Amino acid sequence: MLFSHRTAWSREQNRLTEVAEQRRRSGKTFVDLTASNPTDCGLRFPRREITLALTDPRIYQYHPDARGLLSARQSIARWYHTRHRIEVEPSRLFLAASTSEAYSLILRLLCNPGEAIVVPAPSYPLFDYLAQINDVTITHYQLRYDGGEWHLDKESLTAAITPSTKAIVVVNGHNPTGWFLKRTEFELLCTLAREHNVALLVDEVFLDYAFGDDPNRYGSTVRADDVPMFTLNGISKMAGLPQMKLGWIHVGGTDAFIREACDRLEILCDT
Repeated sequence: MLFSHRTAWSREQNRLTEVAEQRRRSGKTFVDLTASNPTDCGLRFPRREITLALTDPRIYQYHPDARGLLSARQSIARWYHTRHRIEVEPSRLFLAASTSEAYSLILRLLCNPGEAIVVPAPSYPLFDYLAQINDVTITHYQLRYDGGEWHLDKESLTAAITPSTKAIVVVNGHNPTGWFLKRTEFELLCTLAREHNVALLVDEVFLDYAFGDDPNRYGSTVRADDVPMFTLNGISKMAGLPQMKLGWIHVGGTDAFIREACDRLEILCDT
């Protein structure tokens, strides 16, 4: 067989997709509640500002930097200051084509073949594909609904961590449940990370989509420096423009961890 076993995925459509395509072909109208493309939902975008940005003559200048264009990282740092009142050092930011690419970079950074990450369930299938193509295994912890809100299940998280675990993945806010990380849950994650010598990998692409304030919500993990921490975000979700693929990684932790992680990530990004 010429092809890698990593890409031997089932390509069969699920029943819901089949029914939707049948209705489209027959010309019948319907409301697709699985639609996830904001550009198809009648939202208005600042077209003039986007067009002007893409005509800026500075885009024709090449400034090679493995961590990503410095002016872009400085803009992201200013956004954290304005939006979250957090001071961010641009040298701890790494740009990627998307958060999906950022995940792969971190899996390559942390995991040897066969080692594991812990991911939430329910969740979306991206993690299964990323783990498979990076030769990483997955265990799951549960998000539970108690009738009022979703929460992290401590027992399942503790049970999911094994000697081969390298990172715990958190999606804050979470797709599809809408769960947001609470302060007590973050303290638990930090405790487990220290006890088991694992990193926390926090995806914040939906962080700014909460319906209201909650004093128990932790907020962005870019402020945390007491455990190995990788915080992911990107502009496509916050702008509602999925075609604008710019993601980034923020590296947090002790000074020694940050230095080593950044040195290694710089080589990964450069290649």
